[in-house]
Amino acid sequence: MAEETVPKMEYGDAQIVTMEGVEHIRRRPGMYIGRLGDGRNPGDGIYVLLKEIIDNSIDEYAMGFGKQIQVTIADEQVRVRDFGRGIPLDSVVKAVSILNTGGKFDDKAFKKSVGLNGVGTKAVNALSERFYVCSHRGGECSWASFERGELKDSGKGPTKEKDGTLVRFFPDRMMFGDFHYNMDYVETMVKNYSYLKKGLTLVLNDTPYMSQNGLLDLVNDNLTEDPLYPPIHLEGEDIEIVLSHGNSYGENISSFVNGQNTRDGGTHLAAYREAIAKTLKDFFKKNYEPADCRQGIVGAI
Repeated sequence: MAEETVPKMEYGDAQIVTMEGVEHIRRRPGMYIGRLGDGRNPGDGIYVLLKEIIDNSIDEYAMGFGKQIQVTIADEQVRVRDFGRGIPLDSVVKAVSILNTGGKFDDKAFKKSVGLNGVGTKAVNALSERFYVCSHRGGECSWASFERGELKDSGKGPTKEKDGTLVRFFPDRMMFGDFHYNMDYVETMVKNYSYLKKGLTLVLNDTPYMSQNGLLDLVNDNLTEDPLYPPIHLEGEDIEIVLSHGNSYGENISSFVNGQNTRDGGTHLAAYREAIAKTLKDFFKKNYEPADCRQGIVGAI
């Protein structure tokens, strides 16, 4: 039997390839936004694109700038307008197109941030057929338009608009196919933002959402019957917990980390569930089954 010949593979300087930021995002989108999808699943990439833009506006609110964020989706084009400080005018183009460029690498401009450091908006830009950004600051504006991450036009001029940032984008059908935004998913996302950021008003297609009591409002909204006791609401610097019990079977616990709804749970949710069982067992000095302690629970962390 003749030996099988393995074809020689060239491996020299010509095979060493460097992909620029936009190209790398488009070639490896999963590294930046996870799955692609067409919008039928709440974890699909088009919702991640929306979240990344809103996250930047949330960061402005967290720093004390801007109390309203407007989100409009029409014919699958997304528009997000905040009333924060706006992107520094001379940095608009690089802030949305050059990887590892941003103001969130230290705490000088942002104490805490939910956005991806130097990546989020660039990924949205690279994965959109059309992307437009305009920053308004002190009576001046700076804008730029892109197609699939490539700069097409930019400029500066006077403005009468309030300070803040406007972003419009249309996700790339080459990436997401015949996609469609499920507005129920978007509404849930916006509501969750309002629960996580008390006092912030988010306007989705002219409908405002605002929470005065944070996760307590979320739990009260999720209760389908009168609870066995008023919800317990605990807050710390970096943690918020709400819990109550009803007569239903199973558990209804919403969990979040860094502004992200953690549908698959995580260490924080495991600790929450364990602490509830341990506290009840210690208080009543009974060896309850942990699952029994959590039956009928409605909570959030």
